[in-house]
Amino acid sequence: MSNLTIGLICLGIMIVLMFLEVPLGFAFIISGVIGLTWMLGPAMAVNYLKTVPYNTVASYSYAVMPLFMLMSDTCTKGKLTTNAYDAARKWLGRLPGGLAITTTVASGIFGAICGSMTVTSLIMPEMAWPEMKRHNYSPELGLGSIAAASPLAILIPPSTPLMVYGILTGTSVGSLFMAGWVPGIMLLVMMSIVTVVIVKLHPDWASKPQKFPLREKMKSLLGALPILILVVLVMICIWGGITTVIEAGGIGAAGALIICAIQRKLTLKQMAQTIRNTAMMAAGMFLLLIGIQVFNACVTFSGIPTFMGNWVTSLPLSPRAILWVIILVYLVLGCFIDGAPVTMICIPLFAPIVSALGFNPIWFGILTTMTSAIGAISPPVGICLFLVSSKVPDAGLNRIIKGAIPYLITMIIALIILFYVPDLSLWLPGLMQ
Repeated sequence: MSNLTIGLICLGIMIVLMFLEVPLGFAFIISGVIGLTWMLGPAMAVNYLKTVPYNTVASYSYAVMPLFMLMSDTCTKGKLTTNAYDAARKWLGRLPGGLAITTTVASGIFGAICGSMTVTSLIMPEMAWPEMKRHNYSPELGLGSIAAASPLAILIPPSTPLMVYGILTGTSVGSLFMAGWVPGIMLLVMMSIVTVVIVKLHPDWASKPQKFPLREKMKSLLGALPILILVVLVMICIWGGITTVIEAGGIGAAGALIICAIQRKLTLKQMAQTIRNTAMMAAGMFLLLIGIQVFNACVTFSGIPTFMGNWVTSLPLSPRAILWVIILVYLVLGCFIDGAPVTMICIPLFAPIVSALGFNPIWFGILTTMTSAIGAISPPVGICLFLVSSKVPDAGLNRIIKGAIPYLITMIIALIILFYVPDLSLWLPGLMQ
């Protein structure tokens, strides 16, 4: 049996294990070890298991993930994100569908801190829906906007999928972070405009706009100021080349802990628990990275990337048409899986093809991250739709899907714009250089 056939069998094993809900890190390791043992023998497979875990965990570049995870968990546990939501609600409340627009903006802010759309999908319903429900928002608009805004978390930096993409492809994580800002803000604005249009078409889906006194708005802004300053400081450090991305992550994590300590948002016991939670999340992510490195070795030895690259580039299609096919694969996978695992699965297969076609890797990273975000709210299996529904089971999944569809169409339009106008994602990284 040829190595190529063995590699395809192992790829099938990995997919089966994934759908059997085996933890993804173990699915990668099991299928990778089977392939390496089959192709190279037990001794070589054991050698990989001796070296890959240490080399992965000991890599300095991977330190960026636990640092930003600590920053996000500290901000969440310390209720700093709640202050940001309250400020957005009071400043945007006078707009039609103001609470839904507030949730979209707050999801962007939360995403800039959290970096995970699944976490955002679980946190934002608890934070936003009670207030929306109190103001007679329909589930279509309220929960639909929450589900649609959750994927902003993987596009607006610091984003875990972008960090994983940068590490695995050797692309500058700082450049990827900067590249995500303009498309992320563009999408946030487009979704806010869509909310206004929805409310104009369905005025019964939202309460009347609510105005707040300037004094109350300024007070809320003062409460949100620490977290906003922290996020801006981290981005300036990266964009201005003042620090490396890892150092910026350290500044963000330390800054969040200091803010919570000064404001007495967290006790010492709660801080210790936050650090413990971060360690557990980072351990899970490192297990994924170890698994993908073992699986990458199996895939590389099998020759699948070379075979797929030769096959795809020989198709009677233009490079852009080939890229649309790749995007379709990301879209399908994004329906079932979070952004970071999708990136890990697809990089070994598609990165060599994209490189051979001559596309900019930064642009491709942003493009595929946005595609994963679209998959996350694509019915009938979009993961964010189900997560939001699980938090508010009495609302009904069908109503959430109905409300998310206008936003889904908006995200597809944004993807097409980004595809044909690459400078939207390359402008800020170009200024860094």
